Amino acid sequence: MIENVDFLKKVLSIPTKSFKEDLMIEFLVEYLTEKKHNFKVDDFGNVYVTKGEITEGESYPCIVAHTDTVHNIDTINIHEEQLKDSKGNPSLSLKAYNDLGNPTGIGGDDKCGVFACLQLLEVFDVIKVALFVTEEVGCLGSKEADPEFFSNVGYAIQFDAPHDFMVTEYCYGVKVFETDSEFESKAKKVLSEGMLSEPQYMQHPYTDVWQLRKKFDFSCINFSIGYHNYHTPNEYVVVHEVFAGMNTGRKMVEELGNQKYEFIHRSQLYNF
Repeated sequence: MIENVDFLKKVLSIPTKSFKEDLMIEFLVEYLTEKKHNFKVDDFGNVYVTKGEITEGESYPCIVAHTDTVHNIDTINIHEEQLKDSKGNPSLSLKAYNDLGNPTGIGGDDKCGVFACLQLLEVFDVIKVALFVTEEVGCLGSKEADPEFFSNVGYAIQFDAPHDFMVTEYCYGVKVFETDSEFESKAKKVLSEGMLSEPQYMQHPYTDVWQLRKKFDFSCINFSIGYHNYHTPNEYVVVHEVFAGMNTGRKMVEELGNQKYEFIHRSQLYNF
């Protein structure tokens, strides 16, 4: 896979904030139209892409990110700097400043995830992509996730965690993949081989896989995509960690394939 730093910069340079995501959605519509992808934007602003066709008995892999950040809408000038990676080593990083030279927050949470999804969309012949709005204020976009779009999805992979070692096992108290399952075995194999640091399986605050797990009957996972100091003006992105997270996602789709990994949320079983 080509490590396209210029395209990463382009995605990171788009100002977007919860409820003010028009510029990002416009960019996505232009990009997907130019690439001739089959996509739709729902009434909430969620963007759904379907590429290729599955055969009988197959399911689509789905990769996920969110289009909002917490940062105020401002001019975003991307600077290359040598900043500490997750191991504390100086590494090529991207940081954002406005026209006055003040740090703005680059919005790697979760524009790095958007970048990874768009890049992987070009790699696979058969895949779905879901890019949700207003994650930062309670996963409002994914709460309205389209059941028809997800009816033939076999699993979901989200890119929305900082650093290079974090893996979401529980999200807002919800287990996102089944213990001692085929999905867990395959996913952990890829993560142990592909992540830059030893994977740490953690309980995280909400992100979109929380809502997907509550709504649908497939396993999910979320892991690091290279942003640091998130939700602060001094947020930055470590370039090699972004590409490592993206490549881990590629390997995971290759390992999991086009099959369904069923995992029914407890509230679905008991109609809570």
